[in-house]
Amino acid sequence: MIEVRDLVKIYHQGAVAVHALRGVSFRVEPGEFLGITGPSGSGKSTILNCLGGLDDPTSGEVIIDGTPIGGLSDNERTLLRRRKIGFIFQFFNLLPTMSALDNVALPMLLDGRSRAKVYERAASILNDVGLGHRMTHRPDELSGGEQQRVAVARALAFDPVVILADEPTGNLDSKSSAVVMEFISDLATKHGKAVILVTHDPFSLGFARRVIRVADGHLVSDDRQASA
Repeated sequence: MIEVRDLVKIYHQGAVAVHALRGVSFRVEPGEFLGITGPSGSGKSTILNCLGGLDDPTSGEVIIDGTPIGGLSDNERTLLRRRKIGFIFQFFNLLPTMSALDNVALPMLLDGRSRAKVYERAASILNDVGLGHRMTHRPDELSGGEQQRVAVARALAFDPVVILADEPTGNLDSKSSAVVMEFISDLATKHGKAVILVTHDPFSLGFARRVIRVADGHLVSDDRQASA
C-alpha cells in the first residue's frame, strides 16, 4: 500500500545544509496502523509531507498503491492526493460558513461528481462517524471532537487507500481524543485502510499497532505493540 525507499531530504538555509531525513525506509500494508513519533525536529513531519506528496524528497522514493509519487505531474499528483489519500490535521480546516454536510460534500463536488450522489455519500459518512444528527450544524455549533469527526468524514469522502493523520487530537480534551482515536483506529482494523499517525502524544500513539521512532532524520526503531 505504502512503500518508502531510502528517503533523504535536505533543506538549505543559506550556505547551511540541514539533513531532515537521512535514508528512511519502511512499508505500510493495508489494514495497518502505524504511528510515527520522535522529538521536535526529528523528521517525522517531513516524512508525512513526503508521503502526502506535499514535499519532494531530495532522493529516494515514495510509492502509494503501486504508484511512485516522484514520477507524477502536478495534476496527476493532485488527483492522487484527492482520491487515494485522506488527510486529518490538528486544525480541523473546516469552512466556517458551511454545515458539516457541506464541508464533507465540497471536495467531491469540486471533483465534478453528481450532486445527488455526493450528498448521499456525505450523509452516509457522517452517520458512520456518529454525526447524523449534526449534519446541518456549522463548525461553530459543534464541539472540538465533533469538528474533528467531520474532518475524519471529509478525509473519507473518496474512500482513500491511505489515511495520514498529523496530531489529530492536539486541540482536543481527553474524552474527545479517545472518541476520535477510536474512529481513526477503526479505519485500519475495520475498513482496511493504511493509517499513518504522526504524534507526540503517548495516548494517541497507544492506538497504533506499530510504532516507528525517528531522531535526527534517522529511523531508530520499528516496533510492534499490543492493540489498544
